[in-house]
Amino acid sequence: MTQNSSDYEAKQLKVLSGLTAVRKRPAMYIGNTGEEGLHHLVYEVVDNSIDEALAGYCTKILITIHEDNSITIEDNGRGIPVDIHPTEKIPGLELVMTRLHAGGKFDHQTYKVSGGLHGVGVSVVNALSLWLKAEVYRDGYIWTQSYKRGEPEGPLQQLGRTKKTGTKITFKPDPEIFQETTIFKYPILQARMRELAYLNPAVKIILHDERSGEKNEFHYKGGISSFVEYLNRNKDLVNEKPIYIEGAKDNVEVEVAFQYNRGYQEKVLSYVNNIRTKEGGTHVAGFRIALTKCLNKYASDDVVPKKLREKMEGEDVREGLTCVISVRVPNPQFEGQTKTKLGNSEVRSIVASIVSEGLTTYLEENPSVAKKILQKAVEAARAREAARRAKELARKKGSGNELLMAGKLAECQEKDPEKREIFIVEGDSAGGSAKQGRDRRFQAILPLRGKIMNVEKARFDKMLASEEIKQLIAALGTGIGPEDFDPDKVRYHKIIIMTDADVDGAHIRTLLLTFFYRQMIDLIDRGYIYVAQPPLYRVSTGKKNERFLKDDDELDSFLFERVTKDLKIRIQGFDKTFEGNEVKKLFNKLSNYEKAVTELCKKGLWKEVIQDIFELNISSQDQFDDYEYTVNLTKKFKDKGYIVGPINPSSGEHGGYEFNIAKRDLAYLNTTIGPELLVLPEFHRAIKAYQKISDFFGKEFFVISGNEEKKFEEIEVMLDYIRNLGRRGLNIQRYKGLGEMNPDQLWETTMNPEKRRLLRVTISDANEAENLFTTLMGDKVEPRKEFIQQHALEVEELDI
Repeated sequence: MTQNSSDYEAKQLKVLSGLTAVRKRPAMYIGNTGEEGLHHLVYEVVDNSIDEALAGYCTKILITIHEDNSITIEDNGRGIPVDIHPTEKIPGLELVMTRLHAGGKFDHQTYKVSGGLHGVGVSVVNALSLWLKAEVYRDGYIWTQSYKRGEPEGPLQQLGRTKKTGTKITFKPDPEIFQETTIFKYPILQARMRELAYLNPAVKIILHDERSGEKNEFHYKGGISSFVEYLNRNKDLVNEKPIYIEGAKDNVEVEVAFQYNRGYQEKVLSYVNNIRTKEGGTHVAGFRIALTKCLNKYASDDVVPKKLREKMEGEDVREGLTCVISVRVPNPQFEGQTKTKLGNSEVRSIVASIVSEGLTTYLEENPSVAKKILQKAVEAARAREAARRAKELARKKGSGNELLMAGKLAECQEKDPEKREIFIVEGDSAGGSAKQGRDRRFQAILPLRGKIMNVEKARFDKMLASEEIKQLIAALGTGIGPEDFDPDKVRYHKIIIMTDADVDGAHIRTLLLTFFYRQMIDLIDRGYIYVAQPPLYRVSTGKKNERFLKDDDELDSFLFERVTKDLKIRIQGFDKTFEGNEVKKLFNKLSNYEKAVTELCKKGLWKEVIQDIFELNISSQDQFDDYEYTVNLTKKFKDKGYIVGPINPSSGEHGGYEFNIAKRDLAYLNTTIGPELLVLPEFHRAIKAYQKISDFFGKEFFVISGNEEKKFEEIEVMLDYIRNLGRRGLNIQRYKGLGEMNPDQLWETTMNPEKRRLLRVTISDANEAENLFTTLMGDKVEPRKEFIQQHALEVEELDI
C-alpha cells in the first residue's frame, strides 16, 4: 500500500478534549504507576509506529535505552504532521503531544486499523515524562519540539534538511509519578518487541540497551507461524508444522496459527490490532467454538477407529495446544482502558466461520496429522473422565480438606486472608523450627515430606493422586482444575516457599514453582507467591554477638568494614595514602571488578586476555563493523604475544567481523574476539567495573597495618589477604539447611516481617517462563542437556 504523505495532514487530526487530568490520575490511562505502567509508556509510543506499519509505511523501529534511563523510539514512517491545524491553530505535532484524544485514528481514512484507538498514547507519555523531545523527519526537513511534564518549552523548530521520513521520540519518565521505579527492564521490553515482530513480519524492530550493551534485532518473515514454533521450540510435537489459517470478512482480518505438543497445557496468545488481550474475548471464543466443532465432526468419519471415538469436550481438544490468534478490527471494543479483553460480538462469528472453513479443508487434506491430533484429544477425554472420578471419590470420603489439613498444617489464628501467610517448608526438621519460631497469630506452616510430583510430566488425574499435592491444595483452599479452581477463595495472601539453600532445596523450590505456574498461575499474577531469603552466613565473636549475612557480597562487605578502620593503603604512583572510609570504598571497587571478571571467565575467557581487551579499549560491538579497525586490532594482539587467527564474518546475529586468539604458551586457551563477545551483559559489567579502577592496574599496592607494611602486585592476592584479616577472631557458619537454625534465629532472619527479605515471584516474560519450565521439567532430555552445558559454569554453589 502506498500513498503520498499529503494524504495525512493536520486537518485529519480530530480533537476530542484536553489533557489536564492525566498527571492527577495516571493509573486511569496506563493501568498503574509501578513497573507495568512504566513500560506501558514505551508500548504506547511503539504502538504508534506499528500503526504506521499497519498502514503500509513503516518498516523499521529502533528502541534505545540510554545510560540515564531515558529511552528513544524512532521509526521510518511518514512522520507526525507538522503543519498548522485548521481549527486549533497549532502545529499537528504539538496538538498530538499536548491534547488528549487528538490523533488520526478516529476515522478510517488515515489508519484502517490501529492499536492506540483511544488517541491518548503519546500525549499521556508526554504528560507523565520529566521531559520529552520529539523529532519529525517530514517534507524534506527535520522538525523538533521539547516538552517538560507535558508542557511545550518553546515553539516547533525547523532544524535543517533531510531525506529521511519518520518520528523520533525521546523521553524520561517523571520520578514524581513513577515513585516505585523509573528503571526500564530490558527483558520486559525484549519480550514485547519480539511479540510485535512476530505479529508484523514486514517490520524490523531493533532493541538496544546502552547500559549493558545488549542488542537484539527482531524480524520474522514467518509471522505468527514462526511465533508458534518459537513457543513450542523445546516441546515434543504432534504436528511438525503449525496449522495456519487466514481470512477476512466485513473488514475484520483474521490470522490463526496453532500446533499441538505432547504436553498437557493449553497456551493461547490472542491479539487485537497488535494489542495483547490477556483475558481473551470474542475472537478466542470464536476460535474455540470452531476447533471443537471441526474436530468432533471429523472424528465421526472413518479416519478415527470406533474404539477411539468419544464425545470430546473443548478442554480435551485443547490439551497440548499452542495457538496464536491475531485479528485486526476497525472498531474494537475493549473492556477497560488497558485493553485486556475484546468485546465485539460480531468478531466471534467471523473468527468461527474463517477457522471452520480453513480447518475443515486442512483436516481433509492432511488425514495423518488429523488422526494424531484426534488421538491426543481422545486420550485427554479419557484422562478427564478419570480425574472426574477421582474428584468424586475424594468428595464422598467427606470433609477431606479438614482431615488433610489437620494432619500436617499448623494453622494460624487470624481469619482475614489479607493478613494471613503460610510458609511451605521442606521436611519435618525445618517444619519443627518454623512452627516453634513463627508468630502463630498470622503465620501458618505446611511441612512437605520429600519432593512433590513434577506436574510438568503428569496428567491431571495422576497429579490428584499425590498426597503432598493434595495437602497443598487443601491448605490453600482454592480447589484445583479448570472448573473448580477459584483464586478468590485462597486462604492466604502471602504463600512463602521456604527451602534449604542446597541442591535439594532448589529442586523442591522449582517443583513448587512449576506447580503454581501450571495449576495456579492466577496466584502468581496477583502477587501472592514469595520465596524466602534465609541468610547464607552467621558470623559471631561470641554467643550473644552474632550477625546474619545474606550472601557472599554481604560477607565481603562485612569483612572489609571490619578491618579497614585499622588499615592504610599506599599505591605506587599516587601521592595520597588511602585510609578510613576511602579504604573500604577502594576494596569494594576492586572486589566488584574481581567478581565481574570471574563471571566473564565463565563465558570462556581467561583473566589475562580480559585485561588486555580492556587496555585496548574494545568496548562497542559497532567497532567490529569496520574491517580496518579489526585488522589493526589483530596487529595489537600479535604485539601482545597472542596467536591470531584469520578475520572472518561474525558467526552471530550482530554482523561485523571476528577472529580467534590464543596465547603461545597456553594454546589450549583460546577465544573469539568480535561483536558477540561485546553484547554479553557480563562484559559490560566487567568493563564498567574496570573503568572505576583502571588507574590502579600495573601498580604495586602497600597495605599498612600498624608498623607492618606488606607489598602486593596482584589485586586478587591482596583482597584474599584482606579477607583473611577480617576473618580473624570470627566464627563463620555457612547454613545449608533451615533445620540448622534455632527457632529464634529462623524467626529473626527469615520469618519476622520487620527484618526478613522476601522475593515476590512475578512473570515478566511469560513465553520465556513457559520455555524454561518446559526445558527444565519437561520430557525432552536434549534441551535440558543443552541448557546445563550452556550454564554449568555459572553455578556458584554446588553441594555434592
